[in-house]
Amino acid sequence: MRILNLFQPGRPVLSLEVFPPKTPQGVENLKAKLVQMGRFSPDFISVTYGAGGGTRETTGLISAYIKQQLKIEVLSHLTCIGHTAEDIHHVLEPLMEDNIENIIALRGDPPPGQPYTPPVHGLRHAVDLVRLLAQENRVGVAVAGYPEGHVEAASFEQDQIHLKEKVDAGADFIISQYFLENSRFFRWRDHIRGLGIQQPVEAGLMPAQSLEQITRFSKFCGAAIPRDLAEGLQRFQDNPEDAARFGVDFARAQAEGLLREGVDGIHLYALNKLEPVAAIAPLVHPA
Repeated sequence: MRILNLFQPGRPVLSLEVFPPKTPQGVENLKAKLVQMGRFSPDFISVTYGAGGGTRETTGLISAYIKQQLKIEVLSHLTCIGHTAEDIHHVLEPLMEDNIENIIALRGDPPPGQPYTPPVHGLRHAVDLVRLLAQENRVGVAVAGYPEGHVEAASFEQDQIHLKEKVDAGADFIISQYFLENSRFFRWRDHIRGLGIQQPVEAGLMPAQSLEQITRFSKFCGAAIPRDLAEGLQRFQDNPEDAARFGVDFARAQAEGLLREGVDGIHLYALNKLEPVAAIAPLVHPA
């Protein structure tokens, strides 16, 4: 099923995001957690894809497990950096064989500290990948949006022009980067609606695990950290379990506010943890 068809008026979509572990035991542990996550009835689960295809096989394995064994729709990540169109076809074939019907098209990140030079005939930007996938019309296509602007963009406005280009190239729906202040999401959503973007937009939430963790992540993606979150995490800096619990509670309050305003869906960056799913999923899909 194309994920676009899951978006219905008055019914927010719930999706989760997991990442491929590095060891066989880690994969088995994640499979066990996915079974438990599935009990909260997510509409789909996305599986990340390492830069340059470093987790290609594991991404495919986990995606197939979710789709075939758990019977849950999958959104498989696909990055274009370092790939040619021919490479993309090679990646798509096993996904097609496993009946994976939806892709989120991303640029990906170059190796740290190295300038990126695309290969000959390589894809440079996410819009190039969107265009390639849309032309073939074999999968549904999602793209990423940045409520506070992409850190590499010349300006917030320029970043939203790039988003419009991805939508015009054939994207079905948008998943936002995580944000920690709902007002920033709503301002961004209003802005892109003003640009004529009418595709569904999922709000991305990431429960903070610690002040150090969320500071590191937010520096990388440009998300502002509100004072009350920072102070709360600082208060529990010597107790990781309480800090993580505080982060989940903060994200739950965010979800409540988003749902009151009628968002199209909530995309939970679960970081392979069950606790935030158990806390937030029932808000989106009450039993």
